[in-house]
Amino acid sequence: MLFRTTRHPVKRRRLIISLAILAILLAGTALPIGSLPPLQKLLNPETGIWAPSSPVNNLELGQQSTTIVLNGTSARVDLNIDQNGFVRIASNETWAMYFEQGYMTAKLRLTQMDFTRRLAEGNLSAIVGSSALSSDEFYRTLEMYPVATEVINNLSKSSAAYIAVSSFTAGVNSYMSSISSPSLPLLFKLLDYTPTQWKMEDTYVVQQLLTWQLSSSFDPLFFNYALEKMPENVITSLYPAYPSSVQFPMVPYSLNPAIYSESGNLKNLTLYSPTILSLNLSSFQTAALVTAPRSNNSEANSIISQLWSQLNSVRTTFHSIDDKGSNNWAVSSNLTGGGAILANDPHLSITVPPIWLGFQLVGPGENVIGVSFPGTPGIVLGHNPYIAWAATDSNVQATYFYFETLNPANSNEYMHNGQWTKFSILNESIPVAGSTPTSISVKRAINGAMIPGWNNTIALDWTGLYPSDELSALLSLDVAQNVSAAQNALTNFKVGIQNWAVADNKGNIGIFTYGYYPIIEKGNPRGVLPGNGSFDWVGSIPLSEQPHQYDPPNGFVFSANQIQVSPNYPYYIGWNFESGYRAAEIFTVLNSTYKPNVSQMEQLQLSNHDYSSNIFLKPLLSALERSNYSSIPETDTLAAWNGNMDLNSTAASIYYFWLNSYINDTFVPYLEHYNITVTEGLYGTTFFAASNAINQGPLVEDLANWTVNFPTIQWFNNPVNGEKRNATTLMVQGFHEALQELSALKGNYSQTSWQWGNIHTRYDPNLFGLPALDGPALPAPGDDNTPNAAYGINSTIGPSWRQITDMSRPLNSSFGIYPGGLSENYISPYYSNTVEDWNNGVYYTLIPSGLPPEFYYLYPGGSSSP
Repeated sequence: MLFRTTRHPVKRRRLIISLAILAILLAGTALPIGSLPPLQKLLNPETGIWAPSSPVNNLELGQQSTTIVLNGTSARVDLNIDQNGFVRIASNETWAMYFEQGYMTAKLRLTQMDFTRRLAEGNLSAIVGSSALSSDEFYRTLEMYPVATEVINNLSKSSAAYIAVSSFTAGVNSYMSSISSPSLPLLFKLLDYTPTQWKMEDTYVVQQLLTWQLSSSFDPLFFNYALEKMPENVITSLYPAYPSSVQFPMVPYSLNPAIYSESGNLKNLTLYSPTILSLNLSSFQTAALVTAPRSNNSEANSIISQLWSQLNSVRTTFHSIDDKGSNNWAVSSNLTGGGAILANDPHLSITVPPIWLGFQLVGPGENVIGVSFPGTPGIVLGHNPYIAWAATDSNVQATYFYFETLNPANSNEYMHNGQWTKFSILNESIPVAGSTPTSISVKRAINGAMIPGWNNTIALDWTGLYPSDELSALLSLDVAQNVSAAQNALTNFKVGIQNWAVADNKGNIGIFTYGYYPIIEKGNPRGVLPGNGSFDWVGSIPLSEQPHQYDPPNGFVFSANQIQVSPNYPYYIGWNFESGYRAAEIFTVLNSTYKPNVSQMEQLQLSNHDYSSNIFLKPLLSALERSNYSSIPETDTLAAWNGNMDLNSTAASIYYFWLNSYINDTFVPYLEHYNITVTEGLYGTTFFAASNAINQGPLVEDLANWTVNFPTIQWFNNPVNGEKRNATTLMVQGFHEALQELSALKGNYSQTSWQWGNIHTRYDPNLFGLPALDGPALPAPGDDNTPNAAYGINSTIGPSWRQITDMSRPLNSSFGIYPGGLSENYISPYYSNTVEDWNNGVYYTLIPSGLPPEFYYLYPGGSSSP
């Protein structure tokens, strides 16, 4: 059991921060968020950046009580704030509980809320200028605000969701009305604007954005190039539709054969060969993006080049949530011999302020604690007295792409089912700071939204283009009292499909990957489909056939973004899943642990063991021995290694760089031979040898299979120059390259300077792109494949929330932490105060002793009322 500590707030020196802000001002042209207001206005001692800041001065830790009056109705609210990142709210009225959550969210994260809704609604240009036009046009194309409005209009005013959202909105606006311009957060002053009032639609727009960021993928656009340029035998060998290496699926046939009993659509699809079209410039004319000037180079003007421009424009204006993976598992009382235990660590962007905000919400019949996304009421991940729940990204395909044939005589029509069909057109005006508004026409085909900048030829069909209410499902989870009730709530979670693990206080467990799974009857959904009507969505996989388990006989459920099902599952759900090494490590530990307890679950969550070393290390050492490299110190270091990516491990550094070289030396020649260029995704996507995700995806799965089972397979040969190669020659070549790269980075071989902790760091970038306000860079263990995941050399993605809960006694045995702090204010001592504890593997008790009795409501010995 790791020692849990209560840290005193880190005192920040105003002088240092002031100098940092001044440096930002002096380097104003480097700001990615737009032009700056007059310097004199910012430096005004009464109204500028040094004016009193309400979120800092009024953030008092400990207990406070107040009475809230809304529409003539009053309620008591007890507030308790702790330095470990949690705001505790108890009220005798449910509406007041959500009102106070809205008020405190705005007080702590108003800038984050405003920028998030502006990003989703396509309104960033109004405050940052024309640099955000590409982003705004793209998000308006997704029609997030119109969809959110439709969801609101469909809500009953007596529903739990309506009460929660309307009360939350009232609380946000109450806080906004209570502050004056001098008390506005830093970025409002930097950009010289005042945020508008929050609307109920804004909460659902934030929901839309989150489900988009957790479910969208442009993989089919990139993969279409592979389908066009590579022969079918290459596609089937390099990119099999089902992973080629050993997998531990989430719901194997043996544990739920019922979901394999239908005929499905998989047998009708053509998952290998291209079905129609080429996306090369010779096929159609492309239009440059607003922010991307045209080049004389035809490749630079390709559709993929435009895609990179657009995505980069979106990302550089405001840090979106990047999702590289997650872990969760639950073990039943049959396995523990006590109570069911749940663990979760979603791997998302690590920023300051964090993407999460911690709350305990106590109201009539409810006591829930966990984390929420600022802008939404309730708890997304956490536990109540009866259940604990966790989520990982499913990686199932939720975005499909269609090539539309335009009417040469009328560009507002396209061919569908043999006739010219009119686009649905929504005319929009985007306000632009410092310029005139920009007018755009958002076009919608039957097969989805027409992506801007590509001459209305590519439609994106995403499950989130159609109204659904994931928030209602989450609010139902907050009050569910057993796994069955949670399962029922999750049947309403349609978009942004997650693998939901649940455990209850009766010892039961389950895992459910419910949602809207589009079915098409023919074609190749891995690439771009024809939009002529023959390849449309024809329904969704029936709920009973979707991946799920309840109390499996092995006593545990788990997911780590691996494929959910065995090869004989009859439906297509996607193909580009995680490589499965985190899943393999979790399965191996759970399957071999006798009566697992909380301490052992923490050890697994913080494990730095890279399971890929179980597969690759022995063949690598054998290859080095056959090549007479067995006696050099670098080889000796690898031979003594336990496969852990620990801070003090030199072997970890060698292995990481070696595997990167081995993957690239094997596959990049094929990509280059078939003209998969940098512009078309090389080093940018997982299945094209992504440089910062080296151990994910199908290529490393191929390599594992070939290295162990087919070390002389022809795919090791170099198609560019005809060189005959095998696993041994490429492993030795990669070893040399790894040593050269490490020598260039850290000097000649040294057991000290080559340690993983001297190379690999985590840091928390500022959410709004202000480098002077970044969190600290810290030496970090782990890598892409370890349960304690840290992606890339300078990692900004990892366990954004850690939770371990023993449901036999969740009041005393539930622990968690998220990196960052409560406040988005750079001066606040609670801006990044939990980062070091999080990096060091410390957990906080989620409901500690010594709180007022109302916060133990519904627990044994707790208060009889909230």
